[in-house]
Amino acid sequence: MSLSLVLTFNFSILKVLNFFIATSLSLALSSNVAYSQTFSKKTFPAIVAHGFINFSAASRNQVSVFEKKNLPDGFTQNYLNNSRAIGNDSQLFLKATTIAESGVKYGAMAKVEFNINSDSRNENPNLDQAFFYSENNFGKFEIGNNQAVNQKMKVGPARFARGAGGINGKYLEQINLPMLGNSGSVCSGGVGDSACSNVKLPRFILLAQSPIGHGGYAKSFYRRGADNSYQPSSRDYSDFNRSHFRALKDDSFDGVEDATKLSYYTPRIAGLQLGASYAPDSNDNGFTANTARDVDLIRIKNIFSFGANYSQDFDNLGIALSATAEKGQIKNSKSTLGTERQSLLAYDAGLTLTYFGFNLGGSYGTWGNSLQPKNGVYSCDYNSGQNLSAQNCDSDAKKFSHPSYYTTGISYQFGPVAASITELKSEFQKNKYQATSLGLDYKLTRDLMPYFEVTKFTFKSNQPTAANLTNQGDIASSQRQLKDNHGYVLLTGILYFF
Repeated sequence: MSLSLVLTFNFSILKVLNFFIATSLSLALSSNVAYSQTFSKKTFPAIVAHGFINFSAASRNQVSVFEKKNLPDGFTQNYLNNSRAIGNDSQLFLKATTIAESGVKYGAMAKVEFNINSDSRNENPNLDQAFFYSENNFGKFEIGNNQAVNQKMKVGPARFARGAGGINGKYLEQINLPMLGNSGSVCSGGVGDSACSNVKLPRFILLAQSPIGHGGYAKSFYRRGADNSYQPSSRDYSDFNRSHFRALKDDSFDGVEDATKLSYYTPRIAGLQLGASYAPDSNDNGFTANTARDVDLIRIKNIFSFGANYSQDFDNLGIALSATAEKGQIKNSKSTLGTERQSLLAYDAGLTLTYFGFNLGGSYGTWGNSLQPKNGVYSCDYNSGQNLSAQNCDSDAKKFSHPSYYTTGISYQFGPVAASITELKSEFQKNKYQATSLGLDYKLTRDLMPYFEVTKFTFKSNQPTAANLTNQGDIASSQRQLKDNHGYVLLTGILYFF
């Protein structure tokens, strides 16, 4: 079966796994026959299954309006109205590898995810990644549904965080994002009221990721990122708030990052490795799942990703540096809503220093103008000299600064015990987010590791400002139309490797 045909069909999980294993074996075995005819010595595929099972318990403390049966809009069900929760997230990796007589290593790999919890938000088992690879002295090639090189080659706090992963965001399962209240001085009729047409519903950068690794755009309680076309009874909120599962230590959002692509990594020479990926279309996930779909009408074509990674040890001191970028073009950028978006161009840089058991690092990323609306209410900042209903971004209005994030962190490991403190700060359209996380874990045996983590999070929305409004930032949080959230999430669990 050709690769293009494989990527076209959408099988059930069981059929996909059977197909993957059968294809991998047939490719490997057929290659063995070919090599046996030439070299007289056969090689056989090595099939390995490994992964982890993570049982966790969470205790959360949020702003009181986010802990009621219904969320602040008065009608949306709150799945997180209990201060405690238990859950399980597991991952299974299947890998078939063959080494040819010539020394070329090749094979296939698939990754399957399972997620359940006590908040009645269950996710069916899904195939997250599936790709083929080949590796020799000239480097490594990958083709299929997998992360791009700029995701894999990053360094920084997100990679050495302990506990449940710190700023990687496992705790995000346990929090609600800011949203409009059902009454207030800005638009008392709710999101369906015409008076709300110029209120900017807040979006946030929640992970230290470029747009692709962040699921395609900044996260929000609401789905559309270009207009406010909602009806109060539509319950048109984002998939992130419906299920937003987070696998342990996963530092990205699943979905568009796994679009079908071709990747190449050079060999590491004198500590330096380069890489490049190409994906024709962000919406082409083949038969892998897209679990981060929460923004309408964003489709990116011809996505190029680049990465440079340097690592070297100098006696007891180690250094790792990374510089990554991604670029792409909006497909059908003028949507049915009449909103055009900028193309994709984002950068990230990271640094990690190691000394004995210590890791110290940081990273910085900027989204530039990536995927920002060119027109409409989300293309400019509030004009405090106009009434809310008169806000007009088509005139000479003040533009938002470029979205960005930075992280800092330190970790220490002594024998089986490890601890870390990691922090993320980000800004998107003047909506600010901050998370600080302390993580601890203890490797009880080779296969079993209990852990503990506490994370403090704070949302600060860009509150409406206009000539006819009381400055929302100056009044009590309970009186503001945009309801912000802050609090703590405590996670403890047992991680079993197999």
